[in-house]
Amino acid sequence: MHKSNGIKVIILDSGVDIEEIEDVRIIRIKSQDYNLLIFKDYSPLIGEIDGNIVIEGNTTIRYDNIKGFYSISRNIFHLIINEKGMQSDN
Repeated sequence: MHKSNGIKVIILDSGVDIEEIEDVRIIRIKSQDYNLLIFKDYSPLIGEIDGNIVIEGNTTIRYDNIKGFYSISRNIFHLIINEKGMQSDN
């Protein structure tokens, strides 16, 4: 089980790059059919995304126009990106 002050995010981008982000406070997912706001201790969930995602921790990472899959369980968020548009860091 992951123990930290926030959520751990693991991003697998097109099956090539892996990125890990620690102590994330909020994950915002806006897809065609729904909007989600994920916090620490969120219920286990798995889904498909065709839209935007914002990961807010020490910095903010935003992916626009992505297609992929995600899951959250035990404060570890996995994101698998199949196709992506733009990414920006703030």
